Amino acid sequence: MNSFSPPHAIVIGAGFGGIAAALRLRAKQYRVTVIDRCPAIGGRAQVFERDGFRHDAGPTVITAPFLFEELYSLFGEQMADHISLVPMKPWYRFRIADGDTFNYGGTLE
Repeated sequence: MNSFSPPHAIVIGAGFGGIAAALRLRAKQYRVTVIDRCPAIGGRAQVFERDGFRHDAGPTVITAPFLFEELYSLFGEQMADHISLVPMKPWYRFRIADGDTFNYGGTLE
């Protein structure tokens, strides 16, 4: 009897890169285990609450949505069937201690 056991990969880190690597391996029929030191996936893309406020732990702007679309396509899915990306203007608003603000929207103009 010949039984096939797919290869097993261990991915360290459950941020965008680790999850993307795990999905690509899974699409190639690997068994995948993802290990992260944090209790939730997302890495620097996590959102956390403190003192009644929600905070982004890292990147808040997806500058290459085609990379996410590619991951969905590996499994025969369309990203637009699952999520909608919303353009933000500005991308960031910085508040300076003196009360001044600076908006950033992808260009320095």
